[in-house]
Amino acid sequence: MTVTDFTERLRKVGPPSKSSSRWLNLATVVVALVFALVIVHLVAVLTDRTVPALVLARDVGASQPFTESDLAAVDLVPDHDIRFVRASDRAAVIGRAPAVGLQKGMLLAAASLIPEGVPGPGFQLVGLRVEAGHRPSQPLWPHARVCVSPLPQALPCDSSQPAADAFVAKVAGVGSPDSSGTVVVDVIVDSEHLGPALAAASGSVIISLRGA
Repeated sequence: MTVTDFTERLRKVGPPSKSSSRWLNLATVVVALVFALVIVHLVAVLTDRTVPALVLARDVGASQPFTESDLAAVDLVPDHDIRFVRASDRAAVIGRAPAVGLQKGMLLAAASLIPEGVPGPGFQLVGLRVEAGHRPSQPLWPHARVCVSPLPQALPCDSSQPAADAFVAKVAGVGSPDSSGTVVVDVIVDSEHLGPALAAASGSVIISLRGA
């Protein structure tokens, strides 16, 4: 085939018709529109799934009541493995205190709060200074039952010895260790053991975990 023959064939075929171009343009617009709608739908679905949650705007120590400036909100996709406090419950959190020290940026969970009503009628919150080696190596946690025994003569909580000062209490919170490894453990005691608890607060104690 010569160049002249090829040119002649192209002339006979000619450019695409206006009708074909119109349908091609319309199809392109439809595909682009469908793609855009899919993207919008996905964004809407993801947006609907997020829930505003509370996080710490700054460090808050154990037993330190929350203020408005301590809390911030972030959008979070709910997960059944993650327990958190929703931003809509901010007002109920203000004035309550964490059972343990919390750091800036941490997600606030209901389990980290001292239960409402603690210590409650007939109970009192007492802080005990516990030196390193005078407590279990396992970290203490809120609601744990412990035996508190003053030193220098430590006694078990079930001792039948008269005038034993050892008593059972429930942990409300644990502070951060100081330079010597001593921590302050806040415990909840009833009125019957308030005297021994206050006496123990002014001295050294040994804390051991009790069964439920």
